[in-house]
Amino acid sequence: MTSLLRILLITISVLTFAYIIVNIRKSKVKLESLIFWIIFGLMLILLSIFPKIAMFASTLSGFYAPINFILVSIIFLLIYKVFTLTMQLSQVQQKLEELVRHIALKEAEKEKAEKQDKNKEKSDE
Repeated sequence: MTSLLRILLITISVLTFAYIIVNIRKSKVKLESLIFWIIFGLMLILLSIFPKIAMFASTLSGFYAPINFILVSIIFLLIYKVFTLTMQLSQVQQKLEELVRHIALKEAEKEKAEKQDKNKEKSDE
């Protein structure tokens, strides 16, 4: 790997990590997501500073080129993240549906009570 390419990778990795940190500070993020993105950013920095880690891992796992190992690893991690986010989204949708049903029932009870009060007032007259 040439020195220019290595410097470019390190710079991009550090900028990516900084971007992750800035966006985490701007919004309230669950601890699980925070840890995932921090580890992801640190992994990018480590692999760009120490490319021999990727070379060792690729030969250990049977990949011919370190870039193949890195790409497959990143794709795997992102698929895992998408899956966990999909599960969380499904849970939130279920809770939202329950909340909407609960609110609808409360409003129906309120309307029924108001109608009964009006009918009671009319019968009292």
